[in-house]
Amino acid sequence: MRLTLLLLIWSLFASAQQTFTVFDRNNSPLPDNQCRYIAIDSLNRKWFCTEFGLAIYDDNTWTVYQTTNSGLTDNSVKHVAFDAAGRAWISTQNGGVCVFDGTNWTSYTTANSPIAADYIRSVTIDRFGSAWICTIAGLSRFDGANWTTWNIGNSNIPVDHISRCVIENDTLRWLGTVNGGFSQMIRDTGFTTWDYMHQNFPDNSMNDLVLGPLNHLWMTCPAGALVNFYNGGWFTYNTLSSGIPTNSLNSLQFDSLTNIWLGTYDRGIVKKEGPVYYSWYTANSDMPDDNVFYTCIEGNGIVWAGTEQSGVVRFDENLWLGPKPVAEPSRLTLFPNPAHDFVNLRFDHARPDLVQLYNMQGQLIRSMHNLSAPVQRLDLTGLSRGCYLVRIAEGTRIERKTLIIE
Repeated sequence: MRLTLLLLIWSLFASAQQTFTVFDRNNSPLPDNQCRYIAIDSLNRKWFCTEFGLAIYDDNTWTVYQTTNSGLTDNSVKHVAFDAAGRAWISTQNGGVCVFDGTNWTSYTTANSPIAADYIRSVTIDRFGSAWICTIAGLSRFDGANWTTWNIGNSNIPVDHISRCVIENDTLRWLGTVNGGFSQMIRDTGFTTWDYMHQNFPDNSMNDLVLGPLNHLWMTCPAGALVNFYNGGWFTYNTLSSGIPTNSLNSLQFDSLTNIWLGTYDRGIVKKEGPVYYSWYTANSDMPDDNVFYTCIEGNGIVWAGTEQSGVVRFDENLWLGPKPVAEPSRLTLFPNPAHDFVNLRFDHARPDLVQLYNMQGQLIRSMHNLSAPVQRLDLTGLSRGCYLVRIAEGTRIERKTLIIE
């Protein structure tokens, strides 16, 4: 009787909880359903960076900041970092960096400072309080009084478009770029770069860069999958060398057990637990979106995921019933992604009968038939910027991937 009662109580408790809880524009104050980045501050508040403002959620109440009600200079928010004083350094697409202390706002743009550009990808704060600002026109450092910028005009930095900066120590920094490879910066004097052309590095672009256990660098790439870099060498976890389900990765985070959580372009949330990969996406769970821009992990193990079209998802793995879904390998990799005039399609474990490109209105834009080569190029000339859907068919099997044209 007592056991039955305990099971009943647990059943009622579990039913009140959800493995996946979705916050979007329809059921919450989230200002936009595209969430590019999530950060958790020292008060355990979640900061959601969306295309139409910044939302802060403390598990009970919401606060939304936009250009109309705050000192935020642009609603397209890409990243947020916190300094030792608890101030938020907010990266925007067209408004530079905004610094917010909870009351006051200060902005740094090309109009009022020597910052390299107004399009900011991310900010990293070092132990001295200096901000390392990754922009599309170079790397800027601001120590509170002085500015220094490195770009292709004044240094041997490989490209101007810098996506991430990781600080290993006072003299060693690591940079992820867009189409310029992976770069080491020593003592502010020069850069050593690894790229696809010269060292056969897995990808020339990095979406995320994290310093992991034993000072190994880990990075996620649009087409080059997951890379572990240490002491000048690297190992790539891709669909051919491991059980990872896709090579198109957005972000990575370590949990307290050093498992790796990945945000992917087309397989939702992926967990790397030793050599085994688990994947939660639209085809096998209540995950509402396959394209996850970022995953962030609370101290209690709750995973927060920012998606492309479905808002923010709270995922509690402990409430998942039954065996965890072991990942199945993806058959298609798109690179580069984002793309411009063309995109390469690499077929792993497949030779599709048909490839189709659709716009977000469902209109068929391009198609390719009877593909025998493992790599094909799809012409994108004349297409407008935005999101597209690539659909491949092999017999009755269908797979879809998101393509971004910039």
